[in-house]
Amino acid sequence: MSESEEEVDLPRFFKVFLSETASESMAIPMSFSEHLQDPLPQTAKLQGIGGGVWTVSFKKIRDCAYFTSGWSKFAEDHELKDGEFLTFVYDGSHTFEVSVFGRSGCKEMRAVVETVNLSDANSDEEEEEGDDDPSFDAGEDDEVSQGLCPVDSDETVSNAEGFSSLEVESNPCFTTTLKNRIYELLIPAIVVKEHRLTFCDRIKYIDGEGIMYGAKGKWSDDRICFKGWDRICRRNRLKEFDVVHCEMLHIRKKVHSIKITITRGR
Repeated sequence: MSESEEEVDLPRFFKVFLSETASESMAIPMSFSEHLQDPLPQTAKLQGIGGGVWTVSFKKIRDCAYFTSGWSKFAEDHELKDGEFLTFVYDGSHTFEVSVFGRSGCKEMRAVVETVNLSDANSDEEEEEGDDDPSFDAGEDDEVSQGLCPVDSDETVSNAEGFSSLEVESNPCFTTTLKNRIYELLIPAIVVKEHRLTFCDRIKYIDGEGIMYGAKGKWSDDRICFKGWDRICRRNRLKEFDVVHCEMLHIRKKVHSIKITITRGR
């Protein structure tokens, strides 16, 4: 589990995998229902410790919540066997981090994909040369332009398919556009104050390509920012007129992840 998640008391449960009952769907313990959203989202994200993310259908059947369509793919990719032990850590929104423990009782790394971990050093090194990158079409303002704005799903090119606009709006949101200052994501002070948010020292950026990590920084006027934002801008080929919708996932007002959806400009 990431350091940021260890700083908050995330709800969790465990299951023993039995192929006879859990090959096509997985039941969530009824006692865990108090932690789930009402109404239940149509989909959930399962994040393996190998770095991959699987989208599964999320359904209620006879008052019990189930992972249905997509669960069999997750089980197949992780080569789950009878008697293996799984833990599910819930972020309070749509995502469960799933760890697999083999029959030996040890946590096992499965379905590994390539991930990128960010560091302050990498961001600082790239900042020296990034302004000359011809592939970026940045604006003249030196500060990230941000404001409050709901997501319009009809006009959005989503990097997190399966979530409705109502679900996105259930968490604090703000928007930003590409500016010269691409190395830090600035969190608007008005959003922080209005929702009384605090932040983990390290957060997840979640987009359609997967997950990256950013370390918390602070401007001289105490505004909160997160480093490594340039990596997100680059791999999403962000242009000047694109709008980035940022949904802040939190547990009891402590933000641990930012889910990113992009509306393309001209």
